Amino acid sequence: MPEPCAPHGVARLSPEMVYSDRGRRMHTLQPGRQRDLRIDFFRGLALIFIFIDHIPDNRLANFTLRNFAFADAAEVFVLLAGFSAVLAYGRTFETQGFQAGVQRTLHRAGQIYVWHIGLLLLCSFGLAAIATAVANPMYVEAIKLHTFADQPVSAIASAITLLNQPNLLNILPLYVTLLLVWAPLLLWMVSRAPFVALGLSIGLWAVANAFSLNLPAHQNPAGWVFNPFAWQVLMTIGAVTAQFSLRRPIPVIPWLVIAAGAYAVFAFLFMAPWALIPGLENTRLVAPDALGSMDRIYVPAWRLVSILTLGYLALVLISARSRWLTEPWAVAVANCGRHSLQIFCLATVLSLGAWVFLTEIGGNGLAPQLVVNFVGIALMLATAALLTQRKAAPETAVARTRHPLAQARAEPMTAPRP
Repeated sequence: MPEPCAPHGVARLSPEMVYSDRGRRMHTLQPGRQRDLRIDFFRGLALIFIFIDHIPDNRLANFTLRNFAFADAAEVFVLLAGFSAVLAYGRTFETQGFQAGVQRTLHRAGQIYVWHIGLLLLCSFGLAAIATAVANPMYVEAIKLHTFADQPVSAIASAITLLNQPNLLNILPLYVTLLLVWAPLLLWMVSRAPFVALGLSIGLWAVANAFSLNLPAHQNPAGWVFNPFAWQVLMTIGAVTAQFSLRRPIPVIPWLVIAAGAYAVFAFLFMAPWALIPGLENTRLVAPDALGSMDRIYVPAWRLVSILTLGYLALVLISARSRWLTEPWAVAVANCGRHSLQIFCLATVLSLGAWVFLTEIGGNGLAPQLVVNFVGIALMLATAALLTQRKAAPETAVARTRHPLAQARAEPMTAPRP
């Protein structure tokens, strides 16, 4: 989760649809003035899913991606992080050099790090205060925040070094690490030798899976839940895809579309979301452990292929010029994706608040759960809309200052007719 916060910034594109000489439809992204709303929309949707999934025993979580595919919203977020990183920083690496590009990625890593530490402290001491007030230590023990109450100095010190990663607060360290270590090399290589970058990434992912390569974490003996040695492969694939999208069309290959669709159906049948319905628990077609471990730590092949098939289908079957992407509800979701860091942090706080609220009122019923989900999502959408409006205001003012004649000529056309 929070991609958590993917680089957001200057991903300004005007998607075009072209056709190959053989008549097969292809999609490509050409530089322009407008953002690719598909990226923002699916990143915003992933944020909403993360909020819903993070509320314990949430009935609405039965309808999020994790119940219909081997992957979940976290994979979506990291894959789009690589895609958007190329759009945001790739040009800097190409035109201004490696040092200038590194400065930008380091700056972004610093921003995410500061937000992570602030979020960690807010949640830790906030939940500790609530646990003390209601005499219920579960609020700090359930997500392994009790070390902040028992040994605050050492807990904060280990949090600063990213070794202390409580549950629900462990995806931002992945972004910080990747932006510090992997992203500079990736973004420098992806425009020069994309297949070399992809080969190195897949090799590192395979080594991590074969030898259980991971970084240590205090809360988890197995290490980081979002293991950077494995999860970097998603960022890399996203970055390579973005680079090819900028240079040449992504083809709609019929047999590949069929294969991707077949795999998506296979994952759906295996996950058997209908088994969540009371009375249908024993109607699964395949045993849950038939494919081995699906633990997200090492991004097993089943999960990796699942998100790649869904990503390919979304890329080639959904045009960036789709009318529905400009509908108010879609724009509201896309606004969340445009401000992913802030909205992810808000979603985390809201999900923890929803958990406390439902626990204290005994809200196991459908009605209170629907209320907290609706209120949480509404607050996310409203905050994202406000952030978008605030960001657009200075840009509009600058445009008017730089082009006063054009603005003067444009005003009569927008004025109401008598």
